[in-house]
Amino acid sequence: MTSFPIIDADVHQGFPDVKAFQSYFPEYWRGKGLPGGMTWPGGVGRSGMRVDATPPRGGSAGSDPEFLKEQLLDGYGIRYGILNGSGNLGANVHSNADFAVAYAQAYNDYLIDAWLDDPRLYGSMMIAPQDVERSVKEIKRIGPHPKIVQVLMSSASPMLYGKRYFWPIYEAASELGLPVAIHPGKEGNGITVPTASGYPSYYIEWHTMLATGYMNHLVSLICEGVFEQFPNLVFVLIEGGVSWAASIAWRLDKNYKALRSEVPWLTMLPSEYIKQRVRFTTQPIEEPEDDKLLVRLFEEINGHETVMFSTDYPHWDFDDPFQVMRGFPDELKRRIYYDNAAALYGLPPFEAS
Repeated sequence: MTSFPIIDADVHQGFPDVKAFQSYFPEYWRGKGLPGGMTWPGGVGRSGMRVDATPPRGGSAGSDPEFLKEQLLDGYGIRYGILNGSGNLGANVHSNADFAVAYAQAYNDYLIDAWLDDPRLYGSMMIAPQDVERSVKEIKRIGPHPKIVQVLMSSASPMLYGKRYFWPIYEAASELGLPVAIHPGKEGNGITVPTASGYPSYYIEWHTMLATGYMNHLVSLICEGVFEQFPNLVFVLIEGGVSWAASIAWRLDKNYKALRSEVPWLTMLPSEYIKQRVRFTTQPIEEPEDDKLLVRLFEEINGHETVMFSTDYPHWDFDDPFQVMRGFPDELKRRIYYDNAAALYGLPPFEAS
């Protein structure tokens, strides 16, 4: 057990009652199906979920609120969990923007009604970035709710997120003090392709290369001037790993020194934007043989401030908080397990007994 509480920044809850969820849709869209699942099923079971996360009373993994709280929150001493949904980001890559908007609205209302009455659970609201105008309206509608802590979009996108097309979304989030979170899982579905070079053959390829999408979006956000345009906006990169961020920062800093005339609006090194305005979640945490190598890479991106712990419950590659980062210094672990997420999401600070 840890000697301090934990905030889990990436929990995937399901639908306690799919029929009830459908009732939140406008009548026209009811019964027309939900976004699809993985394109590359691998050796992790059909659902990609922990087998033991299936609720005893039935339903899909993560769909029973009481069992989720018992198994995850109580079982691991997690004080707060941030809910990011399960399978819902398929709407972000759907070719029908009207359906995507209806899905996001229904999901947000159902999330609040079915899950957020517990004081330990907070939620990420969905939008449909295929329709920026209605995404802005949805942020203004749901964003003020006290249990909504960020705006969530899929890392699968036909456009880089630094593009000005998306800026009204960022303006609306910034006005409400909400971070914008990016989460993977739908690369290769709907209106997107899985990698910059085409389609992989195996799930292990797809899963490993998810990090490259984050590199693309991060470079775009910096170079297009998003952080200068919205000086209070923070981006959260969920479930994309962490160790790659140091090397992409080194590469972008080097190129910026030679090519800064292309991006004259930047006022600091690209690596400084990462340290000040970007947050990362740990799962799936990289695991080199020597823990000190990972600590060193975390330090390169100011991990004391930028990295937040996550389990990715109930997915197959769940990170057990009692097992990961065992070789990390206690002060760094405490900040990753609790302090950094508490500061970002406005949760009570850690107080030692």
